[in-house]
Amino acid sequence: MVMDIRHLRDELAGRDGGEETFPAVNEQTPGLMDWLVECAAASDPANQARLVAQLRLCVPSDEGIALLREAVEAGDTRSLLAAQALGHHRPWLDTAVGVRQHVALVHSCADSAVVAALVWGLRQRDEAADFIAHSDPAVAREAALAAPVSRRTLSPILAGLRAGIRPEVERILLHKLHQIHPSLVRYLVDLLVEGSWGEEALRCLFASLPQMSLFELFLDTRQPASWALGDAEGARLWQRLVRLVSSVLVEKPGCELLRHLLSRSGDDEAFARRHSALLRDAVRRADADSGANLVGHLERLTFGASEDKVARLAQALVDLSARLDGAAVDKMHSLLEQWKSRSADLKLKIYHLEQGIS
Repeated sequence: MVMDIRHLRDELAGRDGGEETFPAVNEQTPGLMDWLVECAAASDPANQARLVAQLRLCVPSDEGIALLREAVEAGDTRSLLAAQALGHHRPWLDTAVGVRQHVALVHSCADSAVVAALVWGLRQRDEAADFIAHSDPAVAREAALAAPVSRRTLSPILAGLRAGIRPEVERILLHKLHQIHPSLVRYLVDLLVEGSWGEEALRCLFASLPQMSLFELFLDTRQPASWALGDAEGARLWQRLVRLVSSVLVEKPGCELLRHLLSRSGDDEAFARRHSALLRDAVRRADADSGANLVGHLERLTFGASEDKVARLAQALVDLSARLDGAAVDKMHSLLEQWKSRSADLKLKIYHLEQGIS
């Protein structure tokens, strides 16, 4: 608590018989633009770091935002720091007008370093995707890092991938697409008809998308996309995509997809027949870690199951044997012997599978 001593000063003034006067102080507290100018002019790294810390603590008002924009537009030594300050707290995000003004500022700026800082300020905003194909590598990289994956950003993201952007930017975007929400995969596929895709570009795209979504959309559906039904060209493109998806899924199958194929094959004979080739090829390419996981999954699936279900899944376990090592091999042999003990008929079927006799 601060003690109020004003009454003491009044008493002293009364005793002296007159008023005590104080010289006027004409000192202004340093503000946002003062720190900005001082930081831009600072040559000592320690002093500059202190000033940058002050800038980061400063949340600009509407007037401050306007001053920072003016500093960016000035194109002098303050511009980069002003752009970084605009992108730190981002109070201008609260209004659509503020976002539009910031995007306009990005378009009007000529200095690539300043543009990259301004694009950084658009992180997790759809507008950042508009700069993915920027000619400057630093700006394109910031845009790729800043852009979220949404219905609004999928079109510019795919346009960039289709056009052949820089490898680093492509890697960032493909990594983001790996986390895409399943509900957006159908919309993404519908956008593929907007341009001409090379085989390798499509393969890289599909390899980055969630495998379960691709399987359900292309391989486990009886109804293709609406655009594939309109004409022969659309039908050919759909068949091309189906072929590519099947190849990509088999090339490096994930554990989730393999578990799904095994579960559905055990429960649904029609499904097992329809996807037998896919399951066989996928199981044969499973990595060692997935293989050990799948042996336990098969054991759980066949616990108390009918002989028909065991027989359908036995082929997968036999195919999986080549991908196993260590304790998983012993567990696999134990499970096969357990299945063989159920009946002479099942034992013969499994023996034929082991010998490669169809």
